[in-house]
Amino acid sequence: MKLQPSPSEEPQDELRKIRNLLRPPPIPDVPDWGIPAETAEPCDPALRAKLMQFFALKHDPVNPKHFNDSLMSNRSFRNPHLYTKLVEFVDVDERATNFPKDIWDPNDVKPDWFADQIADVQKEQSERQSASQAAGKRSHINFSSAKDKEGAPRKSRFQPYGSSTLGKDLSSRPKTRWGP
Repeated sequence: MKLQPSPSEEPQDELRKIRNLLRPPPIPDVPDWGIPAETAEPCDPALRAKLMQFFALKHDPVNPKHFNDSLMSNRSFRNPHLYTKLVEFVDVDERATNFPKDIWDPNDVKPDWFADQIADVQKEQSERQSASQAAGKRSHINFSSAKDKEGAPRKSRFQPYGSSTLGKDLSSRPKTRWGP
């Protein structure tokens, strides 16, 4: 297994290999399965400029800066609220997508999908169930008789799993105060 690319390999060939490895295998009779093709729509200029700025910082020949390294060295990012600080710092829309709007629109969310709506529905169901089971509303209560193990031999409290009394008749032994 080769971990480092040879000097003769071009980065474009390596990128093509990585893309081929990341692409899921095709499913028969399903066109365009997996990662969609590159969109024909132009990229947002502000987003493109921001990404090009980070790309230029990372690939600067004199002083390359990796974004993760600069974050790890910054003390203000060492707290439990790191994710929110990162989102604010980079100013990224967390719900943005590269998929076309007809395939997936992250803003097309039904109101009943939110946690507070689900909690309200569960509360209503619980209230209906408790109201139907109120003391005056019950028509009958099911009882089941207890079943007694008459035929089972009595176990000693010192041998709770019955390993030494298994298959033995305990009635012939005299009873003691420590068990049968």
